[in-house]
Amino acid sequence: MSVIFDGRGFAARKKEDLRFMINDLRNKGVIPKLVSILIGNDEASSLYVNLKKKAAEEVGAEVEVVSLSSSISKEGIIKTIERYNNDDNIHGIMVQLPLPERFSKADKEEILNLIDPIKDVDGLRADSSFLHPTSKACIEIMDYALSIVLLEDLNRSLKICIVGAGGMVGKPLAAKLMERNYDVVECNSKTIDLKSKTVNADVVISATGVPELIGADMVKSGAIIIDVGSPVGDFSKDAYDRASFVSPVPGGVGPVTIICLLENLYLATSNKQK
Repeated sequence: MSVIFDGRGFAARKKEDLRFMINDLRNKGVIPKLVSILIGNDEASSLYVNLKKKAAEEVGAEVEVVSLSSSISKEGIIKTIERYNNDDNIHGIMVQLPLPERFSKADKEEILNLIDPIKDVDGLRADSSFLHPTSKACIEIMDYALSIVLLEDLNRSLKICIVGAGGMVGKPLAAKLMERNYDVVECNSKTIDLKSKTVNADVVISATGVPELIGADMVKSGAIIIDVGSPVGDFSKDAYDRASFVSPVPGGVGPVTIICLLENLYLATSNKQK
């Protein structure tokens, strides 16, 4: 029977630890502050920003939401970022994605790369001081899974398959796991014979957003599954049944990601005090 990961409960425990650490900063007169730049009126983006703001307030941090018109120019966004880069009272800056469709991929990269790397708590710059919060959440969940699930023959290298390895979550995740000397297999939703990659993995992490891309016949019995698909999950429910541990959608990675973002904000703030 699969262990179903409770992301909300896990995040709540991390939140208590973070509240204690931030309280220590507040006692020194320092309040961690994140600026979240929201462009346009995307409903899902607005919801996510409000969740971050609420979570930040619960741990004693602050989030200032800067709402910009969907018609704003790239130059207008750049000026906004530069203003907060130069504000010593702001410890973290993030631009809520996705941007309005009229912005190209090159525009997005230019905008994100203007964020000061020591304030890039979303970890989207290549030289960011921080790991992307969702990638960080996946690693923490995997470590937790390994602490409670006994996989056979742990003396060998753990084989991890990342589906969506070229994306915003998968790319930094793969790099970090390779640093740990894991055997990492990188795939995407269009990989030829994807099944041959996933079915031999001890851990399968998928972040493609393709609903039910991975079925039960593509998962090794007893594997660890970490589903990062949005909004309904990359794995079928019968694939969940074959696993020894499942981080599901919803309620798995999502709640942990928000706390990981706030942990990055805490680190950005405390590092500045040194």
